Order: sequence, then C-alpha cells, then structure tokens
Amino acid sequence: MKTKYVSKSLFPYVFDSSALIDIERKRLIRHLRKRHSDVILPEKVSEEVKQPGSPLKNFIDSYPQIVIPFNSSEEDRYLEIRGQPGIDDGEAAAITLALSRSLPLVIGDKKGRSKAENHGIHSLTWQEFLQGY
Repeated sequence: MKTKYVSKSLFPYVFDSSALIDIERKRLIRHLRKRHSDVILPEKVSEEVKQPGSPLKNFIDSYPQIVIPFNSSEEDRYLEIRGQPGIDDGEAAAITLALSRSLPLVIGDKKGRSKAENHGIHSLTWQEFLQGY
C-alpha cells in the first residue's frame, strides 16, 4: 500500500527561483510534489520558472494555490528590496514574502542567501528542505 506524505512542518517555505531550478535540473520534482503543501512561490518567481512544457510549469499548474500575490504593504517593501544592488526580481520577491510573513526562505544562490540572512531571514538550501530540515 502506498503511503501518503504528511507535512512535517507547521509553516510553509518561500522558494526562490534558483532553488526550484536546481531541483528541476536534478530531476527531483517528485520530492517537491510530495511536499507541495509546504511550498509558497511569489508570483514573480512563478513567472521566472514556468517554461512551456517544463516539469516546474507542470508542478505549478498542478498546485496553483502555492503561487501567492503580494498584499499592498508587500509591494512597497518589494520595491525597496529590489532597489538594492545585485538583487533580481524573483530574489527580491522571495525575500519580501519571507520577510513580511516571517517565513523561512529556500534559496540556492549563496549571494542571495547572504542577502536574505542580512535581512534576518532564516534561509536553507533546497537540499536541506528536501531532507526535512
């Protein structure tokens, strides 16, 4: 009998594009599917990774509830973070959502992780997320 995954976390994780792309490249989307209830994607991250016919597009299309829009106060914070040197749209969106909602951030890029941690955001790698940290 196949067992169903039950979320171990009490809160979701915000994902940056770099982590999702790494998971896709390593062909580990099935693990992400098992933990879809733990995943939050800012709209900008979703737009960045949804390539036609890609496993990530199929994943996002299967679980549209994981894509989260900003509320009005987050828009201002996003613009402030986006204005910082070296931060791209998706990274700024993920940092904004994690910061404003006090959620951990799953990010693959070391520079991005450092920037997020400078904002006081708990960050982890996609490998740590998949291992259940």
